[in-house]
Amino acid sequence: MRPRARSTMRLIGFRPLLMTLGVLLFAIVSADASFEQAPRGDGPRRPRVVASGRLLGTRELQRVVTWQANGAAHLAIEGAGQGSRVLWRKDGGASESRVDSVRISDLDADGVPEIMTLWWKDSSPGADLRVFHWDRSQNSFVELQYDPEPGDVRSYRVVRTRGSGSTSRLALYSRSGISARRGTSPDHEYELRGLKLIRVEGGRNVTAQGESGIEGQAIISPSHPGPLKEGMSGSAPYKTTLVVWRSGDDREVARFETGSDGRFRVALPPGEYRIGPPPRTGRFLPRGSEETVTVAAGRFVRVTIHFDSGMR
Repeated sequence: MRPRARSTMRLIGFRPLLMTLGVLLFAIVSADASFEQAPRGDGPRRPRVVASGRLLGTRELQRVVTWQANGAAHLAIEGAGQGSRVLWRKDGGASESRVDSVRISDLDADGVPEIMTLWWKDSSPGADLRVFHWDRSQNSFVELQYDPEPGDVRSYRVVRTRGSGSTSRLALYSRSGISARRGTSPDHEYELRGLKLIRVEGGRNVTAQGESGIEGQAIISPSHPGPLKEGMSGSAPYKTTLVVWRSGDDREVARFETGSDGRFRVALPPGEYRIGPPPRTGRFLPRGSEETVTVAAGRFVRVTIHFDSGMR
């Protein structure tokens, strides 16, 4: 009788151990499965970090991750800390199966970098160059639009613009066998103005035949109260409303909002114009300057509108 009792005791003591191991294994498998699933259930998600930086223009770090699922490419921007949420996500179409050549660079020198990515298509020798930007006014990442569209791209590089402050251009290469090396002539060059990438060539706008107008930026200063610290800029881009009048009869011909970076571009027929803030009565701040410009056929004249913030 005693041996049977000892055998029963061993069996009863072993069953809780099996149950404990089973619970642990289930927890491990469940954690692994939840990590591998994409947010929208589009198949296995094995993200890899391809870039990181201060993508919101603050001290906080973010990272760019990519992955492939069901033959399609995906990209997400998320916080760099543990448990950080996804800030923004972009999914490729059925033909876009891979994302690479991810770079971070502040193209328009507004303090917020742009994210450049090549999205490759299985049926094409080239890729789509997609550029994303954190828009403070919308509090979201947006995909920048091209004017005009560049078509398929094989490679690209960021080129510092001479004589234009610290802005940069995107040099695009689409020919087979041509790489984006320094000294190699690109097929197209684009500058970021507002939320559009405008094609330029040799420092001049490439526009439709006969297109002309005014482009530039609104700047406000002083941008900080009190004395400036070493290395601090005394001016900043200014988002505001501008008006264009035709010289001679002072007729208003255009009214528009500048971008979050203060940049603008408005098409106008050739002629002489005044451009500045809308008229206001009283002693309002900030006060903006007016500039008189002459628009020539097929060209965009560049101008800077300066605003006085009144801070001293």
